[in-house]
Amino acid sequence: MEKKAIKSAITELRSKAKERKFIQSIDLAIGIKDVNLKDPAKRFRAEIVIPHGINKPVALCVIGPEDIINKAKEAGVQYTLNEAEIDHFTKNPIEAKSFISGIDYFLSVPQMMASVGKNLGRFLGPAGKMPSVLPPGADVAAFAARYAKTVRIRLRQNPVIHCRVASENMSDDEIIANVEAVLSDIEHRLENGANNIKHIFVKTTMGPPIRIGA
Repeated sequence: MEKKAIKSAITELRSKAKERKFIQSIDLAIGIKDVNLKDPAKRFRAEIVIPHGINKPVALCVIGPEDIINKAKEAGVQYTLNEAEIDHFTKNPIEAKSFISGIDYFLSVPQMMASVGKNLGRFLGPAGKMPSVLPPGADVAAFAARYAKTVRIRLRQNPVIHCRVASENMSDDEIIANVEAVLSDIEHRLENGANNIKHIFVKTTMGPPIRIGA
């Protein structure tokens, strides 16, 4: 996708965006074609690190023993889970669903992945929020900074990928760079690259969708 086409769409998006009492997100909707999504091997999910953060808080939850949780809190991570809290959520599914719905990403130490999968997998799996592994000795602060610039994508049986890529208070160049990063990653995951992309739309939270390119 040419940068010129993305720039043109962003310009039109801004011209049609009405002033709101909050900062709107900027989202992508990517239509997929000529991919047999009945074949599970053709579906995918991924976490893409984009060049610029989206200027909105990202809710990260670190799962681990107390020493890891302490490091996470020192790094500014707001949400954490230990074994006792996982056990509590296992017995209280309504609370578990409510908590998970408010979290963007989960990180877990390897030794707790099995427990998380067994006890919370039924809630995390359908939401597409199964935790990534936090390696032993990892810099928790570095991981927290990375997830502040991470976008999750999922291609399932519906041939459309939706994701948030920016906020309207970012510069055009920052938005364009984020859009390019996401599109490039998706193209590399598709069998025929850009030829498997039917159309691309960009929109603000409350604004109309604007098509990128022809």
